[in-house]
Amino acid sequence: MAIANCKRCGRLYNRVGRDMCQDCIRKEDDVLLEIRQYLKKHPQANIYEVADGTAATYEEIVDFLRDGRLILRDNPNMAYPCERCGTLTQSGRLCANCTQALTQGLGQAAAALKRDETQGKRGKGFLSR
Repeated sequence: MAIANCKRCGRLYNRVGRDMCQDCIRKEDDVLLEIRQYLKKHPQANIYEVADGTAATYEEIVDFLRDGRLILRDNPNMAYPCERCGTLTQSGRLCANCTQALTQGLGQAAAALKRDETQGKRGKGFLSR
């Protein structure tokens, strides 16, 4: 069993899956449930209104959204900034444009590697003495 310090409270605990102790996980789940209940009653609320109406902070709400623990289907005003460009998005860490640009960039890099490999530009192996 691995022993670790909780990232929220700093206490020692037996690490099973997450970086938090059972008490902090329970508290986080309670906050998440409170956010979901608030959004059911106030579907047009934005992140700041949810933070004011619940025990959650803005950062916690954004982390729940980015991690996929809080999914927005009927809440059009719950938007937060993209980590790359700052454009508002409602899911994931990147907006749709940044996701597409990243995908294209990775595809081009993979194609260039494959092209270099087929043209023999890569080395044949290790050089040893």
